[in-house]
Amino acid sequence: MRAELKTLDSVDAPLGLASFTPEDPDNFAIEVAATVGSPDAPGGDLFFFSVCTAAWLQSHGGAKGFVFLHGHLLVTRWNYEIVHRAISDLCRHTEGKDWDEVATALSRYGHWEFESYSGDI
Repeated sequence: MRAELKTLDSVDAPLGLASFTPEDPDNFAIEVAATVGSPDAPGGDLFFFSVCTAAWLQSHGGAKGFVFLHGHLLVTRWNYEIVHRAISDLCRHTEGKDWDEVATALSRYGHWEFESYSGDI
């Protein structure tokens, strides 16, 4: 089974990510939600990425001078096509025997909406 990127959205880009332009394309961060699922089925699960530049990370590295990077997609500058291609390629190259295995593999890169779900209520 393979993953497929279905949609790419952000609450910070109400008119859509394709038309989003940060104030400084070389120094920005934006939270992005990727809907990813099986190519053979509608819908999918959400994976969250903080898309940012190295300049933004450097200026937001915290008092200790470091930051953990799970859930980040580092780009040199804002370009919607590159962000879309990067996440789409990640999905296309992620395979597993079932959806849980595929989603677990993708969760190594982005925050999966069901990452901490145990199934117990």
